Amino acid sequence: MRIAHIESSMDWGGQELRIVEQSEWLNRRGHPTWVVARPGAAILEQARSRGVPTHEMEIRGSANPATYRALADFLARERIELLDCHGNRDSTYGAYIKWFRRLPVVRSRHVTDPIRVDALRRLVWRRGNDGVVVTAGKIREMLAEAGLVAPERVYVAVAGVDEARFSPERDGRALRQRLGIPLDHVVIANVGMIRPDKGQLYFVRACKELLARHAGVTAIQLGEATGQTAGYKDEVLREAGAALDDGRIRFLGYQSDIENWLAIADMVVVASVATEAQTRLVAQAFLMKKNIVATTTGGLPEMIEHERTGLLCAPGDAAAIAAAVERLLHDRALAETLRENAYRHAMQYMSFDYMMTGMLDAYRQAIARSGKVNGR
Repeated sequence: MRIAHIESSMDWGGQELRIVEQSEWLNRRGHPTWVVARPGAAILEQARSRGVPTHEMEIRGSANPATYRALADFLARERIELLDCHGNRDSTYGAYIKWFRRLPVVRSRHVTDPIRVDALRRLVWRRGNDGVVVTAGKIREMLAEAGLVAPERVYVAVAGVDEARFSPERDGRALRQRLGIPLDHVVIANVGMIRPDKGQLYFVRACKELLARHAGVTAIQLGEATGQTAGYKDEVLREAGAALDDGRIRFLGYQSDIENWLAIADMVVVASVATEAQTRLVAQAFLMKKNIVATTTGGLPEMIEHERTGLLCAPGDAAAIAAAVERLLHDRALAETLRENAYRHAMQYMSFDYMMTGMLDAYRQAIARSGKVNGR
């Protein structure tokens, strides 16, 4: 099967990383796969650094003839058998490709934001693809409630990660020592792009409560703001205040080798208040035997069973986050049980191979719906 992903975003985040890693896996398994993106897009640099074929082109508007021709020419030249579209603009061009070039098209949706619907969007959702891939069951429900896609045409892709890379055997002691974090401290981590929907403000407020009561705790944040969210980062840093100066809360920026940084953590807090599907951070933490405290935003309750594999609390509530973390600090037996349950669950259902086997099946079903011959 020859596949192309089209992604018009210029930024780098979980969605773009997922596309690149899927493309890398597909290429290794004998399914030539390209990433199509705009000049200067962060995803192009990341894809190229991993040896993933790319195609650079302008993606203008949602009905630009030059964009359509450039995309159609590329797809024909590389004999692409399926196009996977990742944003509203991309999916509109994918619909044109389906209608006018008869190429099988899949539409992917990664976020739980409310779905905007007008006449064109409704048409594109209903008639502009041969199948839909979503990253949370909640998104499938939203699409069905809006009358946009029948549930049987939607595949919910698990948040799969590489269990060899994210292993509980990975040792974080040397990195802790390099950072000057005492080996006996409990390290609480938050990971993700710094922006309001990810809830770092509530993470910091919760950590300040915890630091006031526990001397042996250090909090770290891994991730960076975009140009559009720099103001929010400033607000979060102001909230952290003196805890930044004494190193009790540390903002460590974007790290590509996230597994090495997660290795220094004991707990992971997902403080999201919106736009969260099935984040792979949960699978990463489960596989590394890190305790998880998360909000009930989006698809998180689909991944985390409260009091069995992690602890859940209401979004936008710093006191609730602090209380959940404190519960794990005091009840070590509960913390151990949650870690072991989560690890076993992740090993069975959250590996990257498990996810991609399902993705390939969803692609083949889309090709079959289109009337084309199934890919290899």
